[in-house]
Amino acid sequence: MTRPRVLIFSLAYFPFVGGAEVAIREITDRLSGYDFDLITVNLDGKQKTEEKIGSVFVHRLNHKYFFPFLAYRLASKLHRQNNYQIIWAMMANQAGIAGVLFKRRFGTVPFLLTLQEGDELTSLSYRLRLLAIRFFRVFRRADYIQVISNYLGRWAREMGAVCPTTVIPNGVDVNKFKVESEKRKVTAQNLKTIITTSRLVYKNGIDTLIESLKFLPDNIRLVIIGAGPEGIPLKEFMSRFDLDNRVQFLGQVPPTEIPSYLIQADIFARPSRSEGLGNSFLEAMAAGVPVVGTPVGGIPDFLKGDTLTGSKVSPWERTGWFCEVNNPKSIADKVQYILAPANRDDVNQVISNAKDLVREKYEWSGIAQKMSIIIASLCGTR
Repeated sequence: MTRPRVLIFSLAYFPFVGGAEVAIREITDRLSGYDFDLITVNLDGKQKTEEKIGSVFVHRLNHKYFFPFLAYRLASKLHRQNNYQIIWAMMANQAGIAGVLFKRRFGTVPFLLTLQEGDELTSLSYRLRLLAIRFFRVFRRADYIQVISNYLGRWAREMGAVCPTTVIPNGVDVNKFKVESEKRKVTAQNLKTIITTSRLVYKNGIDTLIESLKFLPDNIRLVIIGAGPEGIPLKEFMSRFDLDNRVQFLGQVPPTEIPSYLIQADIFARPSRSEGLGNSFLEAMAAGVPVVGTPVGGIPDFLKGDTLTGSKVSPWERTGWFCEVNNPKSIADKVQYILAPANRDDVNQVISNAKDLVREKYEWSGIAQKMSIIIASLCGTR
């Protein structure tokens, strides 16, 4: 019997890695009953035009801005060869538009749309204004929409989605972080580390995190892992506050090395201005690092803490601490609370709650199983 074939549209793929790309690989590697092709962009022009990565056969195109049309053309050719049972678009961007173009031509092939958007959604819609007609059709032409947070589920409905919509978040390789957490080193008692693993973009609020050090003792340092267009401006921002000796930019770090950095930190913080979900938070929670975040986007799906309006959460339900958006003093207050010896028992309880939550709801095997149900139903194999 011929195995069902799935065609994926994604603007980026390995070696260019974000939460969406990790999700594709983790899920496809666990769905052994399917064959996967993926059309993406050759972002640096240095990657192979075609290659097998994990369970996915990757086809790369050289033009990002013409991607919807070039991807549609290639997809039509591949469909004649492979007879796809389903197409799967990763995000309502140019990849989603490529899916719409394909769906318009091959209307009987089911169209699965995944929403992983982390940018502020009003801004996202504005940036895609030149493709507005096709952009809105992404939501209306999809046969099924999977979103990684309730926040994105609401957005899909606001944008006109009428098909079934299900929240299935991204996941974490819990075992990887469990093994590493057992290797946690003891650092000098007077030296404390805040860590963030983030793209260096405005929406992640790294400038606010840097500025929070002004309100914290000199023995607290900040380690920043990640790269992005805000890298140079953030370093200039750091220098204005004379914080060069307290902030370390490590740049892009391979995903396999992230656990070893997390377990050496005392606190994870990302004061996001917008967020689709935020896998970095989940990884920190899995590694046993207390987390500080903002109550925006999809973060409240997993980060449970006392609200900024004074509402309290049971100690047995709390999984982290909320700070205010664009408020460095608010971040510093949460950091000082977490590091205070008098609060050690409370902090340890929150860490335990967070690890339990990730293990129960965000492990990749469970995520892949839920995705397999959707894909099988669309393919007609269930």
